[in-house]
Amino acid sequence: TKTMSQLAAASSSAPLPLPETGGSDTLSRSIAVGSCAYWLGKRAEEAKSHEWTVYVRAIDADEDPGTYIKKVVFNLHPSFNPAQRVLDAAPFEVTEQGWGEFEVGMQIYFHDSNEKPLELVHLLKLYPDGERTSAAREQTTPLTSNRPVVSERYDEVVFQEPSAELRRRLTAPLVPSPNGWRSSPHAKWYTTFEINAQHEQLQTVYQLIASELQNASKRRMQCEEELKSLRAELSTV
Repeated sequence: TKTMSQLAAASSSAPLPLPETGGSDTLSRSIAVGSCAYWLGKRAEEAKSHEWTVYVRAIDADEDPGTYIKKVVFNLHPSFNPAQRVLDAAPFEVTEQGWGEFEVGMQIYFHDSNEKPLELVHLLKLYPDGERTSAAREQTTPLTSNRPVVSERYDEVVFQEPSAELRRRLTAPLVPSPNGWRSSPHAKWYTTFEINAQHEQLQTVYQLIASELQNASKRRMQCEEELKSLRAELSTV
């Protein structure tokens, strides 16, 4: 299992065509990976200046991602105890307090023993862009506790030849679930993603990278031919 972004970024001299997510052997699900970080104000402890939540969510507010996601493992900074958090039901999120930004590793497991867990990384952002140092913050708009710093990205999980059980889960009609994020305290801050536009953007990026890789492969083959020719010439000297 991979996301569209991972397929697009895969470095290969012979890139595979982007999977058609509407094909009979391939299904996909749109997800968002992100974080919301709230500044706790000047009276907060220095080591707990922010309260943040990092999460994996569905794009549809009423969808229960637990329908196809079995569990999500979050790997936090080693300073947190425990540093590894396992969520086996939606909402798949971890809330903590701290002062520093760091990369959060995630493993998403699906309801299919044959599917390998999906490995993702998200950079937890506590400060708006350009405000990560105290010097920068002094020169910009002060932090506010009224609006969180939200960092999200859209992606599509691609399932190639899923098992019968996982296929059943992925194709079942959407039933509004209390495990969706509609009632989340962060809901009003979430990014609104237009799925068709996001999908087209991912396809465009993939095709661009695939084209660049193919051109690089052609240049490599040309260099190898030139080198072979040069060696042949030298052998006759």
